[in-house]
Amino acid sequence: MRRRSYRYHPNKVQSIVGIIAGGLFVLIGLFVAIPAAGLFGVIWTLFAVGITAGNIYGAFSGKGYGTWEMTEDGTPAPDIGLDFEERLRKLQRLYDQGLITRDEYDKKRAEILAEKW
Repeated sequence: MRRRSYRYHPNKVQSIVGIIAGGLFVLIGLFVAIPAAGLFGVIWTLFAVGITAGNIYGAFSGKGYGTWEMTEDGTPAPDIGLDFEERLRKLQRLYDQGLITRDEYDKKRAEILAEKW
């Protein structure tokens, strides 16, 4: 099994909306939360600055900032979105074109028919 890391890069609209919202929360923190709530207001403002900075980085950086790790085991994904009839017809075409053997055809057909439908 191989592990791969993928980076997520938000689109510009998401980042711009995040910058605007983050900036608004920074202003609320500076002018409302800090004077009214003291330490909580400082924490609020620091979080808002972090969110805004992350969105600025996302908007103007080509690298992206989110990371996911996925494990690939080499097993092909099932034909999601195809109904049983379409999958059986596709399987039949592969067999008719000589791309799979009779044993492969029979095995895969049995798998498809064994699924809940």
